[in-house]
Amino acid sequence: MWSVIGHAPALAALERAVEGGRPAHAWLFSGPEGVGKRTAALEFAAALNCTGDEKPCGACRDCRDTLAERHPDVELVAPGGLCDEPDHREHTESRELRICQVRRLERVLSLSPYAGARRVAIVDAADTLRAEAANAFLKTLEEPPAESVIVLLVEREERLPETVLSRCRRVAFRPLARQTLVEVLTGRGAPPEQAEAIAAAAGGRVGWALRVLADPSLLAERWQMLEEVVRLAHAGRVERFAWAREAGSRAGEVRERYLREMSAWEDWWRDVLLVGAGTSEGALNSDRAPVLSEEGKLYAAADVVAFLRALLQTRRYLQENVDPQLALENLTLDLPRPSRGGRAR
Repeated sequence: MWSVIGHAPALAALERAVEGGRPAHAWLFSGPEGVGKRTAALEFAAALNCTGDEKPCGACRDCRDTLAERHPDVELVAPGGLCDEPDHREHTESRELRICQVRRLERVLSLSPYAGARRVAIVDAADTLRAEAANAFLKTLEEPPAESVIVLLVEREERLPETVLSRCRRVAFRPLARQTLVEVLTGRGAPPEQAEAIAAAAGGRVGWALRVLADPSLLAERWQMLEEVVRLAHAGRVERFAWAREAGSRAGEVRERYLREMSAWEDWWRDVLLVGAGTSEGALNSDRAPVLSEEGKLYAAADVVAFLRALLQTRRYLQENVDPQLALENLTLDLPRPSRGGRAR
């Protein structure tokens, strides 16, 4: 029994693969962070090894061990995980998947299943694979070991080489309807007014909504970040540099905070690009539709695309321990400027 909330088309595709008995060897689950991809991947892995009648049954040992993330045949790979290199067995500070992790995964997948019918690898944040790591992974995707299934979880498909994308069966996990989120949140004990506020800000991401329900400060933090991105886009260089100077501390929590801000900014500027192109379908910040509508009129699409690339590079700099103030000062130089006068309200 699938516990994933929503995503009926995606789950139907996975059910057919399980029932057919010959699932594709490589899958790509794409969608925004917090939308339910990882939960679906774990339940898919459970279903592939499930010994019950209805797969995943959730009750057999294979299902229980998989969902508890302790099954010997289900490998979970994420930035900061283990590798086999003798001089660096883990990279706890890394925000990207490294080639040494890919090599370890290849070795694990080459082993015969120990307890279940298949070995399953779930690769989280697969869109953080650098070019050399992605290329090293190609051979495994092209010639996967028998009885193995690989699931790549990505937020942005375009960050992966086409050579990787073309070897995977794609399953899209789209943002959920706002009313669905309201029902989920009220079912978890949220008062109606709070459920409405969180659902409006979640952009269809059920995982994010549940995290905010547990920690309401995340909602205020998001609001501040989005206020800041609009303010700085309309500000002069002095004001932009003053903002960057606030990141002068090298403390770990400062870096983490700005990484979250870069993620929020990326969602915002993608929404600006969408609205500027004449559509709001798929926008993650629909609760700020009036501001988006005005901002979408002010920027050239090429400038926004260039800034999105700069944002991606800045996130990498922050992950690689570049001085945060320097990285953010450089980023402010790339911020798009309104092409016409007027500030959105």
